[in-house]
Amino acid sequence: MKRFAHRGVMALQPENTMSAFRLALSAGAEGIETDVHLTKDGELVLIHDETLERTTDGNGLVSSYTLEELRAFNAGVRYSQQEVIPTLQELLELVRDEEIILNLEVKTDIKRYEGIESSIIDLIDWSGIDPSRIIFSSFNHVTVHRLKMMRPDIETGMILAQPLYDPIRYVSSVGVDAVHPDIRRITDEEIKMFQQHDIAVRPYTIKTKAQLERCRALQVDAIFVNDVEWASKTP
Repeated sequence: MKRFAHRGVMALQPENTMSAFRLALSAGAEGIETDVHLTKDGELVLIHDETLERTTDGNGLVSSYTLEELRAFNAGVRYSQQEVIPTLQELLELVRDEEIILNLEVKTDIKRYEGIESSIIDLIDWSGIDPSRIIFSSFNHVTVHRLKMMRPDIETGMILAQPLYDPIRYVSSVGVDAVHPDIRRITDEEIKMFQQHDIAVRPYTIKTKAQLERCRALQVDAIFVNDVEWASKTP
């Protein structure tokens, strides 16, 4: 069962920052999950929300600013440290020579970013990272379907916050390889059903020992955790 660092090691460093990603590498995570948005001038940046207020000292929509303007905001303000909002290119450069998997959550479920899929694929190709180390995911299942059609060789996963009606048929219709369900919203029977149909299951976000034990018992493919070391050391 792989451990994916959710927004980097966000339990110990500001989420979606280079410090959080570097800690994921040193902690031995098998994967890093991050969230991708598009700036006003078409740059791919890593931040969870569509707006700046919660995680930075800025305000307003990410898409209202150029990359240079976003760089003026502090993404480490909640931790009393200085961090810039990183770009996807910077993360790709950080992990290029590593073996770690990158789960790129494309944040198009609220704000629709025209052309973001092509921009992400072009940047991955530029990086030279093997496509087998990339996973695309999104709450927007149109987005993951589009990405799968564009690059069948790259794994895609649909994020699920609620149960699905006729889940196997739906997953098949979207054409994804995996489901990333809220651990609180999926049953053991549903997990086993996906596994029986060779659909990878990666629940989010594992925060308690009971949730961790459940995932281990069900032998899910991976888990998203805020603290990789905690997940490794919890018996």
